[in-house]
Amino acid sequence: MPAIRTLETSRKHPSAVREAPATSQFQPEIQGLRAVAVLLVVLYHLWPERLTGGYVGVDVFFVISGFLITSHMYREVQDGSALGLTRFWARRIRRLLPASLLVLLVSLVAAFLWIPSTLWEVAARQIGASALYVQNWVLATDSVDYSAQHNDASAVQHYWSLSVEEQFYFVWPLLVALLLYIARRPAVASKLGPLSSPRGMMIAGIAFVGATSLIYSVVLTAQSPSVAYFVTPTRVWEFAAGGLAALIFNGRQYSGRLATALAWAGVALIAYAALTFDSGTPFPGWTAMLPVLGTALVFICSGNPARMTPRWWLSRRPAIFLGDVSYGVYLWHWPLIVVLPFVLRHDLGTWEKLLILLASTLLAWITKLTVEDPLRRGRLLKKSLRAYLFAAVGMVLTVAMCFGLTSAAYSESSPDRSAELGACYGPGALDPANGCGPVIGKETPSPAPALVAKQNTQPLHPGCQADAAGTDIVSCDLGVDASQAKETVAIVGDSHATAWYPALETLAKDRSWHIKTYTKSSCPVTAAVRIQASEKTDSNQRDCLAWGQKVARELAGNKSVGTIFAASYSTAFSFESPDNEPFKDPAVDGFAKVWRQWLAAGKKVVVFDDVPRTTGEYVPTCLARQQDALACAVPVNKAIPPNTAITNAAKAMSAEGVKRVVLRNQFCDNKLCYPVVGSMIVYRDFSHISAEYARALAPYIAKQLP
Repeated sequence: MPAIRTLETSRKHPSAVREAPATSQFQPEIQGLRAVAVLLVVLYHLWPERLTGGYVGVDVFFVISGFLITSHMYREVQDGSALGLTRFWARRIRRLLPASLLVLLVSLVAAFLWIPSTLWEVAARQIGASALYVQNWVLATDSVDYSAQHNDASAVQHYWSLSVEEQFYFVWPLLVALLLYIARRPAVASKLGPLSSPRGMMIAGIAFVGATSLIYSVVLTAQSPSVAYFVTPTRVWEFAAGGLAALIFNGRQYSGRLATALAWAGVALIAYAALTFDSGTPFPGWTAMLPVLGTALVFICSGNPARMTPRWWLSRRPAIFLGDVSYGVYLWHWPLIVVLPFVLRHDLGTWEKLLILLASTLLAWITKLTVEDPLRRGRLLKKSLRAYLFAAVGMVLTVAMCFGLTSAAYSESSPDRSAELGACYGPGALDPANGCGPVIGKETPSPAPALVAKQNTQPLHPGCQADAAGTDIVSCDLGVDASQAKETVAIVGDSHATAWYPALETLAKDRSWHIKTYTKSSCPVTAAVRIQASEKTDSNQRDCLAWGQKVARELAGNKSVGTIFAASYSTAFSFESPDNEPFKDPAVDGFAKVWRQWLAAGKKVVVFDDVPRTTGEYVPTCLARQQDALACAVPVNKAIPPNTAITNAAKAMSAEGVKRVVLRNQFCDNKLCYPVVGSMIVYRDFSHISAEYARALAPYIAKQLP
């Protein structure tokens, strides 16, 4: 059995156990663990391709927080003091908010000075959410919102973990207070025996909450990993693990040889997770148990301070220093990573990354000396009421400034010059017969980039596109009323089909069309299995195939629909044959099978060519940060690759009656495909055409319709 290190046992067995402080006193290895945790996170953010699992540093922080906070609250109970909730929360405010609000305000100013205006709304939204400590829920929502999930990372995206911690700090004392109240009930004491003691009740209650959270984490990680990563309930068990370590061992640490080996095993578990986990690891489900267990083992088994033990390494002065400033390092490093490339106008190199590492540490140290320590220990926020007022004023001020940044983004919109430019406004600028001059136009883009980018978060027809998960058909009715329509048409496909809504609505006015929509995020209507490399599970893949089959059958049997328009971002996918039907060429044959089904039912099938690809960056953002719009253009051979499945399928099916809408000349000339044509921005993001450009293409579509 390993020896147990406490003040009492060290006096009884001096030859076996060294005297050392209990958990009620300073444990230097905890500061060392903080240093390890923050280094893992920062190095992962700087070199994600090398330290692929460095994100587990956040989980180490969570366990530390659970351990320390639970230890502190239980000591208050042992001392006979009342569990002062308002005092506890005031201490958290003094400890955390001054530096947090400072970095948020600096990030807000940096966004205004250096970040393109197209990103101001996202930055303001996330800074406001971070000030209110709900950033993790905003990111969880964005992760399932197709219009938001491709947003560029904001300078405060890392505040998601701080939001989780603050929510823990608010709820955990309430849970402990409830458990203590139950423990003091005479009826409970008579029934539960030893469990009715404050410590026993806390252990039982926290174990139950932790187990429930772990089960939920495993289930949700399997179902929706992007949501599971951010939401608080999937992380509660990590705090609970730290809390249980504090309560069960209650100030004791093991210090024998076996304990030292277990402490090294804990370090190894953390290192293994950091080195081998990656973006494809299901997390934070059961895999998070590795860094959580590793952290707990270091707490419990670091009683031996001898040279070369984990405690010795984690107690060295550099580790203690970095642990002391770890909060500030975490706060500062990510804004530097996000903002500096905009300042330098190029991606970060090795030397810039090393500079960020040093600058983050220096800023953290300065912040600790000038902001954190004075406000935490000084008289200004000593009274709880003042601390609460400081928090309220700071949050309100930050949120108000966020509204100001958003307003500034949209106040710079250029005037509408469509009437002035005439045929040279929009795609007409690519027609040599119009003699328009530069394809991109001589005027600044109208609408401005920020307004075009806003279409990503505020779609014209919200709720008219099914989510990637699920097989339910979502359909909307556009155009003229069905009772007044000369024809009912349908538009089917993924979000690229949704992008054609404005064009079809324009045509509907001239042709008295009633439009029915059948679109689903990342899901072309094909009989083949579409593969998207970024997906961590195949659940969306299965749902897409099933949804496409339902749509194909429904439209084939709908006698009111005369024409079906199909569109897809087909170059974003690869295609495989379904289990029950081998295709010679799945990318082409899958589309062809569905279209033949519709043709056999008497429908006309009209297929949009895949739109040209871009650089991969949001086009409005590229335009906002580049002085020359041509820097955002793409050579034709890269913009229109040969693997455009939906285009190739339409070509193959032309002899059978499928009509192909070809708009290459409205996007490209012989050399380039343009981000701006005739002072009109072509794309609202990295692939979807803007609403303005879709409307402007309506006449060109009309000329090609039967």
